[in-house]
Amino acid sequence: MFRSKKEDFGNNSYLYILENDKGLKVKLAEVGATITGIFFKDKNNKEIEVGFGSDDIEFYSEKAKNGHMGATVGRVAGRTMGAKFKIDDKEYNITPNKSPDHTHGGVKGFSYVTFNSVQKKDNEVLFSYVSKNGEEGYPGNVNLMVKYTITDENEIIIDYIATTDKATPLNIMNHSYFNLNGGGKINDHEIFIDAKYYLPSDENDMTSGEILKTKNTPYDFTESKKIDEIIKAKGGCDNCFIFDDNDINKKRVKVLSKETSISLEVFTTMPSVLFYTANSLNNCKVRNQILNKHEAFCLETQYFPCALNFNHFPSIIVYPDREFNHRTIYKFGLN
Repeated sequence: MFRSKKEDFGNNSYLYILENDKGLKVKLAEVGATITGIFFKDKNNKEIEVGFGSDDIEFYSEKAKNGHMGATVGRVAGRTMGAKFKIDDKEYNITPNKSPDHTHGGVKGFSYVTFNSVQKKDNEVLFSYVSKNGEEGYPGNVNLMVKYTITDENEIIIDYIATTDKATPLNIMNHSYFNLNGGGKINDHEIFIDAKYYLPSDENDMTSGEILKTKNTPYDFTESKKIDEIIKAKGGCDNCFIFDDNDINKKRVKVLSKETSISLEVFTTMPSVLFYTANSLNNCKVRNQILNKHEAFCLETQYFPCALNFNHFPSIIVYPDREFNHRTIYKFGLN
């Protein structure tokens, strides 16, 4: 059994609230096709806000500096060094919004545009947007669909389907910030990541192009351990972890809070996940509190950061005769 509501969110846009009977509630906004809140009941049947956001639409403007919280990020998530790339020997210059580089789609990437929406079932909402040729410097007209579905198994299923009329790069993902305690430090959360390799980064959090083994490093999460370990060893994590294949049925990540007994599992067709421990979060005013460093974590399923800069990384170029088609599932439970 599912319930849903559609509300005015301001600036001629709407907010949707989807709920099931198992304790899962999700808020979704047309601006940025954004998850503005995820709520789940803990072992004591108390509702916990496990995915952060705001009920104020101004929080989601491009001037808010909210870390793209909950938003759909693209055309290209992550960094592109030098804010330029080549397709078939033609060079394109894109917006250097983190000069001299480009990050998370530009000044007004997908995170900040208002999508169209349609709801045909109580447990799903379909968002769509047409990104015009030349937007943020990218070539081609891109038709994007982002569908959110909740299930009786306490899953949030995110489907991305995009087509283009000209070769263009696409790396689209969701940027939710989680805390399975509902607030406070994430250090005691336990995390498992199914990855034998990771991408190291430099002092500017820039991917070096190396692909290293996780074994015998602080980045080995193939056995569940507390997030506190990577925070103590490296000051936190902002690294991409690589999967062996794209099997949607394989559990790629599991995070557990012993305090609430809430768990979060991640399944995806994407080739990697960026695990971020909110190292730069500072005085971020969300719905019921102010978030600071290491008080949330992100699990960004995506292609590799800087994929346009390194030829040995999987290509993110989509051609007119193909389709960008990926699925990510966030599944909540009690352990």
